Amino acid sequence: MAKARKIAEAVMRNEAMSKNRPADLINIALEKVVEAGLELPGSTTLDALAAKVRTEVNASICVGTYDQLSKAHRERLLALLSDKDASVTTKYNKLKQSAKAPTWSHFRSQAEHLGWVDELGETGVWLDGVASGKITDFAREADAADAPGLRDYKLMKRLALLVCLVHKARMRARDELTTMFYKRIALQVKRAKAELESIREQQQAIVEALIANYRTVLQHIDADGPVQAAREKAAALTAEILAAVGELDQDAEAGAVAARLGSGLALALHTMAKALRVQAGALGVHAAAVDGFGVFEGRYERVEKVAAHHGNYWEVLLYGHLLKDRATMYDLTSRLELTTTSEDSRVLDALAHARRYKTSRDYIPERHEDGHPVDISFATLNWQKAVRDKNRPGAFVRKHFEAMVFAALAEELRTGDVAMTGSEEYADLEVSRCFPGRMSWRSWTITWWRSASPSPATMRRTTRWRSVGSWRTTHCGRRECGCRVPGQRGPGHRP
Repeated sequence: MAKARKIAEAVMRNEAMSKNRPADLINIALEKVVEAGLELPGSTTLDALAAKVRTEVNASICVGTYDQLSKAHRERLLALLSDKDASVTTKYNKLKQSAKAPTWSHFRSQAEHLGWVDELGETGVWLDGVASGKITDFAREADAADAPGLRDYKLMKRLALLVCLVHKARMRARDELTTMFYKRIALQVKRAKAELESIREQQQAIVEALIANYRTVLQHIDADGPVQAAREKAAALTAEILAAVGELDQDAEAGAVAARLGSGLALALHTMAKALRVQAGALGVHAAAVDGFGVFEGRYERVEKVAAHHGNYWEVLLYGHLLKDRATMYDLTSRLELTTTSEDSRVLDALAHARRYKTSRDYIPERHEDGHPVDISFATLNWQKAVRDKNRPGAFVRKHFEAMVFAALAEELRTGDVAMTGSEEYADLEVSRCFPGRMSWRSWTITWWRSASPSPATMRRTTRWRSVGSWRTTHCGRRECGCRVPGQRGPGHRP
């Protein structure tokens, strides 16, 4: 019995570093005792042993976390339980808040919330070496308590629970902000497509307005229009000036010109001034006619809308819907640490290029600072057409380039091709897939579909959803890795 107790305690102590529920510790200990062929200890003995081991291990984690904190960080964390915000609730409750609907104001508010939780400290450094399962359990315990109840805990455990709660709050803030990001993009894409449909319905009125504007310009420059008359009058005045000047050398000095023309100099200058006024008036007729159509921005917007309809693409309309979110999106992408999950870094390279020239007015260069062209082959042909202006070779249209990059980034985050450091839902799958305990449901689902990849024929033969264990496949698709899909049945199966 003593040997069985010794084995059970050793197993519990080892597993307690990653598991917090006494039932889990007891089950694993029983499994090892049975494998050793020894008599099982009594339930009371195992309950007491599990409670003792769990308390000691948790105490050691609390002490280790406490030692990682500086005095300033301890005071800042403890202040969360007493300091109150504008809503007269403690900032401790602010850690528990969840994101709201992806509106513009909520998007900005969530970005500010991320900045606030990040300012509380580098929780990843403080919890280095602590299993994610322990962190999750400690955070749940802190989340279930209120501020007065948590103040009753001993100092070391209170700080350890707060650190774990802040750590999870930082991860959740990133997850929710990223989800809001691609939901905002999806919403604006939907609005751009709806606008395109509206343009199709209104195209007749827009085309008629543009034709009327063009007719007005033609009326001013045709044979009987004011522009033609001004040109003929300016030509006649110019002929008078040339007759007065005669064959005067163009390089002649001012004194020679005055001696040659004599009293006719003033008349020649007066005639020249009239000719210039007539020419300026002719140009002013064009400008006045165009000014009557409205401001230039409105005219360009109308032309782009017609072009969008005839080109049948909504991409040129997206930037107008993203304009309010532009500053927040730039702030978000510069604050978060984004990484690619493959060797394809075209989207992140384009994002870095857009950030580098975000203060430019209309156009940005199509090459990086090292002279290499920016690769936008990840985008559709419509996008590649939208970001270029045939009158400005070697440059991208800034506003359309930004819209293209943000739309592509949202899709990459949604599909898992771009990951976020410090996140849970959007973590790098290559890092997480060999550690199933650290994977979120979204990450696990994407990984499973990529590895299992059932054929359409197989899916058609499947009359109802089966458990994950029915797919016989390795977890990450590599023979050298021994991990398997959680729940798989077969050799080496570990539930």
